[in-house]
Amino acid sequence: MPTINFVYRGCTVDIQIADQADTWEISIRVMPFDGVELIEPFGARELKLAKGDSLDLIQAALIDEIQSAIDHRLVGGG
Repeated sequence: MPTINFVYRGCTVDIQIADQADTWEISIRVMPFDGVELIEPFGARELKLAKGDSLDLIQAALIDEIQSAIDHRLVGGG
């Protein structure tokens, strides 16, 4: 199971991708550090994607989308 962990703008991001027969099962957690304010909290997200795209492409798209979502939810970070 591939795992991606990184820190972006004061938030810890944990992405786990499980390889199932026909799908990628994806679990995403975004946790802000103490003192980092978000307009709306993320919580945990679960996704299932068909295996139409390569894992590398999916990982890159997830990272880009999560970084964009963090940028839009930071208080005063606009």
